[in-house]
Amino acid sequence: MKIVITMSLAALLSCASLAATAATFMYQYIDSQGSRVFSYTLPPGQAKHGYEKVNLSTGKVETVAPQLSAEEMVVKQRQDQAMAACQVELQRIYTLYGSERDIHHARTAALDALSKHSAQIEANQQQAEVELERLQSQAADAERAGRPVAADLVTAIERRDVQLVSLERQLALRHQEQDLAEQRYRRELDRFRDGRCPEPELEVLTQVAAPGPDEPG
Repeated sequence: MKIVITMSLAALLSCASLAATAATFMYQYIDSQGSRVFSYTLPPGQAKHGYEKVNLSTGKVETVAPQLSAEEMVVKQRQDQAMAACQVELQRIYTLYGSERDIHHARTAALDALSKHSAQIEANQQQAEVELERLQSQAADAERAGRPVAADLVTAIERRDVQLVSLERQLALRHQEQDLAEQRYRRELDRFRDGRCPEPELEVLTQVAAPGPDEPG
């Protein structure tokens, strides 16, 4: 790499202190030609490309990173949000549980409650199916006998059909809740053991941040 001012940082600081005692800082950056430049000022537009700020009194170097692109900014925001959410979850976990055994007990209690609820729904389903079969049998007997099916019998059959659909949906939700509970307690146990939040995967964050087919690129 080409150096515009070719001297060591120590020599640079020594010369700068003698020749420009009024100056407090000096900047170093890479220009558009790929050369490293030392200067008391930054040219217009250089700040967004990043630079280093050298304290001439102490020799301390402050690095200012280049500005992020719009896509990089979205990814960083996603990363910060994911890390903040993980920190909140980690604090909640350590507030709720004092040991791994506490997590196992909570998991068992939650899954048992969901399992009992599912069993009750299944029992209600069986009862409703038996009742529906009885009502449909009465309706079939009336039709075979050439009698019209009573309106209240038709209404009762329709109600049982609606009830069965509702019970089926409730049972599906309970099963989904069981799966989610398993995942949550497994994640909480992993967080409890690890005690820290891993860096979000950049590839996943980039995929989330990328515009969809109907969004402007």
